[in-house]
Amino acid sequence: MDPLKPAHEEFLRLVAGVARELGIRELPEIERTRHQGFGFFTARFHKYRVGQRQLEETVRRVQGSYEYLSGVSVSGLYLNADLNVRRVAELTLSAALRLGSRYGYTDECRAGSFLIEHTSANPVHPLHVGHGRNAALGDSLARLLRFCGNRVETHFYVNDCGAQVMYAALGYSALKAGIEERARRQKPDAVIGLVYSAVNAIAEINKLKKELEREQDDERKREIIREIDEWVSVLRRLMDADRDLVGKLVETLGRRDVASEAAELNKRYEAGDPEVRKVVREVVELVLAGQRATLAKLGVEIDHWDYESEIAVWSGEASRVVSELCRRWPQYIERRDGAVVFRADRFVEDLGLREALDLPKFIPPVTLMRSDGTTLYVTRDVAYALWQARRGFDRVIRVISSEQTHEQAHVKILLHALGCAEETRKIVHYTYEMVSLPGVKMSARRGQYVTLDSIIEDASSRSAELARGRDSKIAEEAAEGVGVGSVRYAFLSASPRKPVEFRWEVVLDIRQNSGPFLQYTYVRARSILEKAAGIDGNIVIPDEMLQEEREILMKVAEWPSVVRRAAASLRPDYIAEFLNGLSLLFNSYYEKAPVLKAEEPVRSFRLALVYAVKSVLEAGFYILGIPAVARM
Repeated sequence: MDPLKPAHEEFLRLVAGVARELGIRELPEIERTRHQGFGFFTARFHKYRVGQRQLEETVRRVQGSYEYLSGVSVSGLYLNADLNVRRVAELTLSAALRLGSRYGYTDECRAGSFLIEHTSANPVHPLHVGHGRNAALGDSLARLLRFCGNRVETHFYVNDCGAQVMYAALGYSALKAGIEERARRQKPDAVIGLVYSAVNAIAEINKLKKELEREQDDERKREIIREIDEWVSVLRRLMDADRDLVGKLVETLGRRDVASEAAELNKRYEAGDPEVRKVVREVVELVLAGQRATLAKLGVEIDHWDYESEIAVWSGEASRVVSELCRRWPQYIERRDGAVVFRADRFVEDLGLREALDLPKFIPPVTLMRSDGTTLYVTRDVAYALWQARRGFDRVIRVISSEQTHEQAHVKILLHALGCAEETRKIVHYTYEMVSLPGVKMSARRGQYVTLDSIIEDASSRSAELARGRDSKIAEEAAEGVGVGSVRYAFLSASPRKPVEFRWEVVLDIRQNSGPFLQYTYVRARSILEKAAGIDGNIVIPDEMLQEEREILMKVAEWPSVVRRAAASLRPDYIAEFLNGLSLLFNSYYEKAPVLKAEEPVRSFRLALVYAVKSVLEAGFYILGIPAVARM
């Protein structure tokens, strides 16, 4: 139930009546505003041939008596109306008391069924801080849409093909017993991450050494030597983490052509070789076990784990994509040293697709298949996108970073070239910007990243530190929940299109705009209600209210429309922004107005107001995935 709906409908009738009297055949634009000199609702008449006096006279003739509106006025060519706070307050508190943490749901925010793919990190290392934003966004989108009554499935795309996975598999095969023993003592994804980075460094050093032997130009030789030194430094840094393991990998693989071996291994894996399948799947499952544990810490659950090999390769779908493109568009197919290349750049220009498909300015050609017959990531991704779009959902939301803008543009172009217009319309590339930490440069290939595990653990320990001096047991119990809340809020509070700079002084700011600030507000509201031991259901709205009470009531009344707008726009940050504003209002009110010691009927009214705030916070916490801690 939306407490503002009756008032909005009254305003719509007023505006429609005024427009009709003025001979305007469309409904003028309506806004919701609280700017000085305007009402809660405002209708703009600027683009019509009407003067202020004519508008004022028409409003006087048309308007009648209202139950939910008050203060109808004209300012310039704006038609304004405020709310009857008392009547809206009755609807708001009644709905909040009846629905509790389900308050905010309305039938209007239901939009169908959704498949949401998110996180989908390469299975060769732990989840890092950047994956944390992807996971929080995808999970919160799913929670938001589920809160609105939609059918939602979440999927994780397991990229188990390609050179990166084969590097990890080669290292695992070389030292299987030692790696398995370490994986029992440590997080397995961290162990494989170290193996992958070390093998990748070995492969790069060996490739550069071969290039150095062939190179004749002295300047280029010096550049290659510098690059070799950089990769040697990477190996030395990795040895600091586990000298024995990395040293044995160097000893075992140092003189081998690791890159060629990985390419051959990938070819055999795509062909379904049972021996290679066993080794690769063992490595992948070790990493996924660690990634699942990390996601669980963050409060993220995945419904389905989709393996690239099964959906796109062994099924033959990726090969069919290449064959169909070659059949349909031979004029855009080129063979380069045996590789199959689609001239996406020419295709887009010739068919005038840049605006129609909303593509970036630069579109390069795209390689569909290597000379050895193996497919590339983009080809497999097209096959996966088709599989997703044909699962029977109204929309497919793919949470993928802005770094993959060009790859996702290629997916869109290739789907169009395949004649899959309906499937293309279903798919949304939900792009987001990356996360940075001051003074930290990250590279997964070099084993240089900040793991999501370390961020969550650090957040929990810092949260416990903030609570030092209070009850240590309560602080310990709350620390994990506050840590997770702080991390998730930091990832979600900014627009997905804005980069996030992860600064602890902001992430753990107890005074405003943070997960701990919202949780602290919730604890305050909950504590009042626990001490009250119940609320009288017969709430009397007082004739005189504090300004803060009016503001909180109107804020709570807006909650269903905020949920509806966030769901329609796929913007969890709207929820975060709203909860922060509500918490600022409530904390100001908490310091000023006694609740438990107030006389009746004010006491019951204030308790109901506190309950409404608590209900909105609980609903918002569910959507954002913030734990509702009992004490802080």
